[in-house]
Amino acid sequence: MKRKSAHEPKAKVMSAPEAWNDAQQIADVLRHNLLKAEPVIRLSIPLSVFLSALDNFSREELAIVRKRLEERLAV
Repeated sequence: MKRKSAHEPKAKVMSAPEAWNDAQQIADVLRHNLLKAEPVIRLSIPLSVFLSALDNFSREELAIVRKRLEERLAV
């Protein structure tokens, strides 16, 4: 097995547990940011109202809805 080293000779190389903890912290921050940035609402409305709202969405918004629907249908 080839020995790994840091890019800078005097830098400390992280151990596997340290790298794992670092990755978990980054994942937690990303998960938190995703939840914070995305509004969540539950709609209990007639289908006609939902379809009318879709008519007013931009192309980018419709692409987001399409992606979400494809993910849900794949389950």
